[in-house]
Amino acid sequence: MKLKIKHKITFEQADKLIEKYYDGFTTVDEEKLLQDFLSQSGLPAKYKPEQAIFGYFETKKQKPVFSIRPYMRWAGAAAAMLVLAVGIQTFVQQDTSNYAYVDGVKITNKNEIKTQAMASLSNVSADNNEVEQSLENLNDNGIMQQQLDVFAGLGE
Repeated sequence: MKLKIKHKITFEQADKLIEKYYDGFTTVDEEKLLQDFLSQSGLPAKYKPEQAIFGYFETKKQKPVFSIRPYMRWAGAAAAMLVLAVGIQTFVQQDTSNYAYVDGVKITNKNEIKTQAMASLSNVSADNNEVEQSLENLNDNGIMQQQLDVFAGLGE
């Protein structure tokens, strides 16, 4: 069996380093060298326990990876739904007919509605004298005194 070794370490040196590791005498550089050796694929079965140990420590050192891709998919779907809803709302024709109720009768003819509105406005301006008279009556102290006398007589 031919084995490609990335680092210049033999099986005998790896065995010595493993033994030294279990005894607790390895340096940081030796542990890195041993980890690089054990991370290779195609090693003999006798190195499986050590690969599991160093593989465990390697997975513990890895930081969790945050990816924005799943959120981008949801944001894209939400944006598509929003565009679809706005498009439907904008392009769907609603009943835009104008109407008015005059004396309980629904009128849909625009010209007739305009005529009725103008007539109502002219009536308001014609009754302008009535509004002025009412304001003068409020300012008249004689009328106010009469009303106060009527209410004062009710209290007795």
